[in-house]
Amino acid sequence: MNHVVVACPRRKSASALARRRRFLLASVLSAALAAPLPPAFAQSPRPVAGPPGASLPGLADKKMLLEADQLTYDFDHKTVTATGNVQIYYGSYVLDAESVTYDETSGRLIATGGVRMLEPGGNLVTTERLDITDDFRDAFIGSLNVVTTDEARFSAQTAERRDANLTIFRRGAYTACKPCLDHPERPPLWQIKAARIIHNESEKTIYFENARLEFFGVPIAYVPFFFTPDPTVKRKTGLLAPSVLQSDAIGIGVTTPFFWNLAPNYDVTFSPTILSRQGLLMQGQWRHRLMNGSYSIRAAGIFQQDREAFTDNGASLSGDREFRGGVRTVGAFDISPNWVFGWAVDAASDRTFNRDYSIPDANEKDLLSTIYLTGMGDRNYFDIRGDYFRVQREDTVEDLPDDGNPATTDTYVHDDQAEQGFVHPVLDHNFIAGRSVFGGEMAFDSNLTSITRNKSDVRHPLAPFGSYYTGVAGTFTRATSRGSWKRRFIAPGGQLITPFTYVQADANWIAADDTSAGIGSDEATGRIMPAIGVEYEWPILATLGSSVHTFGPKAQLIVRPDEWHPGALPNEDAQSLVFDDTSLFEWDKFSGYDRQEGGTRANLGLVYQGLFPWGATVDALVGRSFQLAGENSFSLRDAALTGIGSGLESDDSDYVTRVSVNSGRGVGVTARARLDSNDLAFNSTELSLVGAYRGSTASLDYAYLRESPASGVFRRREELTAAASIKFAHDWSVFGSLTFDLRNNSRVAQSLGLTYANDCFTLSATYSETTDPYSDLASERQIFMRISLRTIANSKFSSQINSTYSGNDEVQ
Repeated sequence: MNHVVVACPRRKSASALARRRRFLLASVLSAALAAPLPPAFAQSPRPVAGPPGASLPGLADKKMLLEADQLTYDFDHKTVTATGNVQIYYGSYVLDAESVTYDETSGRLIATGGVRMLEPGGNLVTTERLDITDDFRDAFIGSLNVVTTDEARFSAQTAERRDANLTIFRRGAYTACKPCLDHPERPPLWQIKAARIIHNESEKTIYFENARLEFFGVPIAYVPFFFTPDPTVKRKTGLLAPSVLQSDAIGIGVTTPFFWNLAPNYDVTFSPTILSRQGLLMQGQWRHRLMNGSYSIRAAGIFQQDREAFTDNGASLSGDREFRGGVRTVGAFDISPNWVFGWAVDAASDRTFNRDYSIPDANEKDLLSTIYLTGMGDRNYFDIRGDYFRVQREDTVEDLPDDGNPATTDTYVHDDQAEQGFVHPVLDHNFIAGRSVFGGEMAFDSNLTSITRNKSDVRHPLAPFGSYYTGVAGTFTRATSRGSWKRRFIAPGGQLITPFTYVQADANWIAADDTSAGIGSDEATGRIMPAIGVEYEWPILATLGSSVHTFGPKAQLIVRPDEWHPGALPNEDAQSLVFDDTSLFEWDKFSGYDRQEGGTRANLGLVYQGLFPWGATVDALVGRSFQLAGENSFSLRDAALTGIGSGLESDDSDYVTRVSVNSGRGVGVTARARLDSNDLAFNSTELSLVGAYRGSTASLDYAYLRESPASGVFRRREELTAAASIKFAHDWSVFGSLTFDLRNNSRVAQSLGLTYANDCFTLSATYSETTDPYSDLASERQIFMRISLRTIANSKFSSQINSTYSGNDEVQ
């Protein structure tokens, strides 16, 4: 036999350059023996870039680089065999094996022994024997495993590769689950086994023939044929995973979405749903991404087969009609690096369509439509938007105080949609000067709000106040501008002194349709509120061992004139007044621009912070506010009773306190309270307890508001909310929540769920119930399930159980 053996022992300490020389030596030796090398491993005429190894010519039109411990040239059989730590680099392919034989006659490479081949796309193929053509286009593989770049896995008894594009796995299996590290012999959580699995790389599609789905090695479903995009595909035309929904009014239905990938930047999804009680619900969504943003349009409609499902004891509800439908569009576009324009606009045939049919992203009780333009810079913020709230529920019914007259009704039906305000528009602008002014910071804030309401939202509480208004019918426009300045000084001993001043002015145009609230029907009014003040802090630092403690007084004095026109102007944005530790040192404690705090006021407090070596912290505050001169704005009643019952309506306010403790070990508690200024009784209390331990979390919240009709608090409110998520086993967790109305001794909301989640599979089931404690009609019960097999399917199921949210809600 005529052959040459060249041994090239490799040592770990040998450099890449040394190994390269060894293979050049092999080429020189072969030439000296006058034995021409096979074309596959002929000497390269020039150096080529690539991994360390021999500089050899390419097969076909590519370079092939080879490393091995030994080369054997068999000139009789026209074969070259590389043995011992063989590495071959061909284009973007990398092949590792114990032995590789090249047959010049057939043009094939036979690799054996721990074969690993890294493909150009990043897939890793492992097998014991690989038979592949010299251009790496076709191959026959025995007992292989493939790991894709997305951590999906193929395995098969045999496989065949054709045209560098098509891979056919015979008696194959596919899964996206990683093997168990401790027991790799165990079957994965789920896998799809099939007689043939065909991976078409040009189509980026995987075809399964005679397939069965197995969980933990147990077959649970059989499908003769199906296909799915391969793991690298994010968008591909085809059917999506179905989902199921059910409720008493619509029956049970199955949604089978069809995704049409029209182009890389736009697509359409059709989602027909066959409902057992109402017929065919058609949904469609168009999505389009442009260079500077994207938008989508979703439409849905149905010709109902059973209108009577949307009646209440014979009374017609919103859904009692033949055709129902809706359209929603959402978009956002970057006009420039600092400016964004967008919208979210909804329209529907009736109030409850979206909620009755569980239309995605439109299930709120009040759905907001908005158009906005927002700009943001380092020291500037600008936002202008128009808002419209569309009510997606039936009108609420309010219980009226019993007047003893049987001829009058004891209920009041609100027209909730007409009582909603249409904002057209609201504009906010904030600017902080880039340079200091008199050594301090200068800031400017502006707001323009214009709102129209068709009907007054009037409430009928208990005596002594009678009716009050959370919104007045009419059109109201207000323009406000505010300039402020502040500067901080550090005095001896670490004292902090911050003088400040501001002036706020606005103009109001009023056109009230309902003058019973005491607001003018057609007038223009201006206001101005100048203020000057100073804030004082003296933080005292003390160390005890390894703990650090900071404590000291904090005081604030603000001097300004009385508020202009209290109660004579509409109040839309300043109704949510909460007096607690967070608002004690606010310059103006009203939450919006429609009210302006006036008079001379002093705010006093004592603060403490502690830091302990094991990571625990304590943060505490106690304080009080005093009206020193002028009218107390919080005692002046407006149409919405803002300030009444806040704890600020008397010249000497209630006490506000806060204690927040973080144990440093995953447990924290925060307590807030407002104590009556006369007898220190609790007027309001908030308690929050949170904890976390090894993947489990829990929280407990308690809220209390004391009943005081004389102060505008007409009913005691007391609620307890508990929530927890407990990881009781690997990948398993149970979660739930409960909100309980202690005043009415009834549940407000509750939920319970179970989740299993790992790298390849997610299963979650949730039961939730929401109940209005003032009504037997307004309750929602829902079961929601989601199943996700990574890279294969994501399906969901939802069911409304005895849902009555389409009925009238009642309030008291």
